[in-house]
Amino acid sequence: MEFRETRQAPSDQKKLPRNRFAIRTPLRVDVDAQAQALLDLDRAPVSLGLYPLVHTPHDRIILTGVGASHAVALPSWHRFVSRGRAAWWIDAGSLLEQTELVTSDSVLIVTSRSGTSAEIIALAERHGQIPWPAALVAVTDNPASPLALAADCDVLIRSRSSGSPKGFLNALTAHDYVASMILGEDNDDVSITARAVAATTSPTAFSDVTARIAANPDSRLIYIGFREHAATALYAALLTYESTGFAAEAYVGRQYRHSPHQPADINLTAVLFGGCNAGDDAVLQRLANNLVAAGATVIVVGTADVTGSTCIRTPVSHLSAQLAHGVVLAEHFVSSLGAGLRPIAAS
Repeated sequence: MEFRETRQAPSDQKKLPRNRFAIRTPLRVDVDAQAQALLDLDRAPVSLGLYPLVHTPHDRIILTGVGASHAVALPSWHRFVSRGRAAWWIDAGSLLEQTELVTSDSVLIVTSRSGTSAEIIALAERHGQIPWPAALVAVTDNPASPLALAADCDVLIRSRSSGSPKGFLNALTAHDYVASMILGEDNDDVSITARAVAATTSPTAFSDVTARIAANPDSRLIYIGFREHAATALYAALLTYESTGFAAEAYVGRQYRHSPHQPADINLTAVLFGGCNAGDDAVLQRLANNLVAAGATVIVVGTADVTGSTCIRTPVSHLSAQLAHGVVLAEHFVSSLGAGLRPIAAS
């Protein structure tokens, strides 16, 4: 049985020179609004058509989307693979080039908050064509979108203006629900996740770190996430660029290697997301120690303690709460970074 992951490559955009950061709309992190949006989603009715669709025998599960809506499905991919299910995590653009992955016995789960991006519309327009999956499930905020109209069933994110520009936390929760239904397992307690979100404040160390990034024209910023927390790293890099114009890089755990052209040094800031998975602590600690030894500024979100780094403890709870904690911390970090960067200079 083959499991294939299509990873999102680190950003290939050149770092903007000093005073050319394109500050768009300052990111405001409202944890109370995000926590309430999660609770509202938990209380909302779900599609009655979902259960029979996902419980019909299928030969594979394909998870796709664009940008943050693609990253949000990564924890589900890890979960399916860990349960021995044939699963693919592939961005919508690549899927359009590799439609042979979709079979008539597939479950295709497409995530798009708007349901209107070009790649998503192109997928929706394949409705009724060959190949077409046995079940198309749309995870979206827009029930009137081309995606929702083409789908056999939609799962509404209901993020509204949840304080996050992408409704990322609600999408994570929706995915946990869908994956749990497919696997016949209980989904994580949303109220616990909401409490973790509401309790997550911006560490005082963030303002010092982001101020140093803003003051240094040679600054580099990377986010590294292990296992399911790779979704947080990918989201953080996307959010950083969209909110500030700073082209941060994102890596999936062990993918990160020191580039001979851009080695770790005093200009590098690395934020590592590890959660409470003890199996990753040794790898994370080794990487963090190497980065610290090279002079980099290192922030570790998880349970590993690394001398010379800023360690932020992940709450000991279920995975959804751990992920939510990391996501909100990433949003706080980006918000602090945006506050310290000067707007794009007039040409």
